[in-house]
Amino acid sequence: MKRKNKILKIAKNILLLVLMMTPSLFIDCKGKKDATTPPSPSVTVAKVTQETIPIYLNYVGNTQSVRSVDITARVEGFLIERAFEDGADVNQGDLLLVIDPREFEAQLDQAVAQLESDEAALKYAREQVTRYRPLVDKDFITRDQFDQYVTEVEEAKAAVDADKAAIKLAELNLSYCRMYAPFDGRIGQRQVDVGNLVGAGLAGGTATTLANIVQLDPIYVYFSPSERDLPEILRKRQDGELKVKIVLPDESLHPHDGNVDFVNNTVDVSTSTILMRAIAPNPEKNLLPGQFSQVRLLLKMQPDALLVPEQAVGEDQGGSYVYVVNKENKVEDRSVELGTTYKGKRDITKGVSLGERVIIDGLQKVRPGITVQPKFASSKNGPKNSQASPQPQKGSKD
Repeated sequence: MKRKNKILKIAKNILLLVLMMTPSLFIDCKGKKDATTPPSPSVTVAKVTQETIPIYLNYVGNTQSVRSVDITARVEGFLIERAFEDGADVNQGDLLLVIDPREFEAQLDQAVAQLESDEAALKYAREQVTRYRPLVDKDFITRDQFDQYVTEVEEAKAAVDADKAAIKLAELNLSYCRMYAPFDGRIGQRQVDVGNLVGAGLAGGTATTLANIVQLDPIYVYFSPSERDLPEILRKRQDGELKVKIVLPDESLHPHDGNVDFVNNTVDVSTSTILMRAIAPNPEKNLLPGQFSQVRLLLKMQPDALLVPEQAVGEDQGGSYVYVVNKENKVEDRSVELGTTYKGKRDITKGVSLGERVIIDGLQKVRPGITVQPKFASSKNGPKNSQASPQPQKGSKD
């Protein structure tokens, strides 16, 4: 019995000791739990701003030269000189090619000699008329004889006129032996080497093409808006010039704006588009004929557009969205409707208000409803590594 009471007393003491230690255990566990609670994530934000921005219509364009000329051989002869390098820029009047001129110089000399002979014959015929005119009045010679002298004068005069025309033709043919650049431009690859026989009488009677030269400044850009855009474009054209910007294949912007100078008079029924053309300065010659580019046609200036940095906009199956940090620093998920792109920003036509804060860096760390520590991007350099931040899907827990 005594043994049993002793065991019960020991058990009570153990239970009392456990009860005395339990609050400390709870306090320690709670303390440990509080110590491991993660802090609110830090994110970089930017305010929704408001500006007047240009509204563009974008099309695929194709460049063409304002002038393109084939340098051809107008006379037959051996090519004896090439005065240009393939692909070189040339100025108007620069000597390009020379055909052996000796045959045409000889033809010119022959025509000049024939003219001198016929002029002498004309002079003699006129002297005959002068000499015999008084005699016909005195009936010393018949009227028919005198008329013959007059006819000889007319024939000699016609021969002189023919000789002068032959000289012009010989001079023209001789001039064809030397070919010059018709305008400032860039010449292409030579088609015939020096030493070859060239001319209009060769290759089935067609003229021999020796090279091609194109004008690069200014340059045309052709594009084809859809007929759906046509009414708005034509209304804008009535108000003034239609300006275009040209985006090069490497996404860089051509430094000079162009003006639409041609709108076709019919719509292509097979494509429901209309052909248009813009002309743009190209002094740097960074646009070449036949080059594809993007044409941005300025339609209007839109005032009070709401803009956010492009990296703030995410995409998922539901459309476009941004994460907004509200006044309590909690993250809100906003579906937005997008407008145009302007200087690295996106026009938001629906979904945000002026002055609201959108997350631009740290998007992978947030989800709707959590509290964050927002900080604004540096106005000078922008948020560090903000461009590299991945765009999470809505509801991401990463």
